[in-house]
Amino acid sequence: MEKSDETGTPAQATKTENTPKSAFVGPSGERLNSKPERLTHLYGNRLVEKDNPVIALRGKLDTLCAMILEAQALGAQADNREFVSDLQEVLDFALSLLSAEYTRAPLGEFCLLGLTSDDLRKRSHQPEKYFGLRRLPMTHAMGALCLRLNLLRAAVRETELAAVAVLRDSEDASKACHEDIAKALNRLSSLFHILTFKYLPESFRQARQETA
Repeated sequence: MEKSDETGTPAQATKTENTPKSAFVGPSGERLNSKPERLTHLYGNRLVEKDNPVIALRGKLDTLCAMILEAQALGAQADNREFVSDLQEVLDFALSLLSAEYTRAPLGEFCLLGLTSDDLRKRSHQPEKYFGLRRLPMTHAMGALCLRLNLLRAAVRETELAAVAVLRDSEDASKACHEDIAKALNRLSSLFHILTFKYLPESFRQARQETA
């Protein structure tokens, strides 16, 4: 006969109910009651190693946002309000990518500075048609703001590669989101290329046009 506790509840049932539920799921599916320092959150209660490709992507996006903020400060020092305003929209977009990754929400269509995804691609690939200049040589004569934009373009390309690495192993629930993020980063790279033409010093622009 099964023993009961003082309340009449079977002892085995009491033991099961009092056993704490595992709070986390580890990298190999193991149940964990606490989060080890070497692990970090992926989605929900899932934990992964800190060098997981998704975590690396989040780190790249975080760094990109920090670099955009620093570029805004550079624009403010130069008293270029339009530059600061343009980068604020870019920053908001980059932050939305980070948020979308955490929630695994598809981005859908988007515009940046009034340009659609197709517009960004066309203007970046045909600078002579849209800006009257061919591909720019990298030189310090472009000025501090343009050099910073070029640095941001390079940082976005690195972030895009991190997104592509994640996409290879994306689960079905995350695949659409990661595809959107990879495409968005590609277009963000195009935008920084476009902005470099926009903020070229006039003296540099004239010199390039005369030698073209």
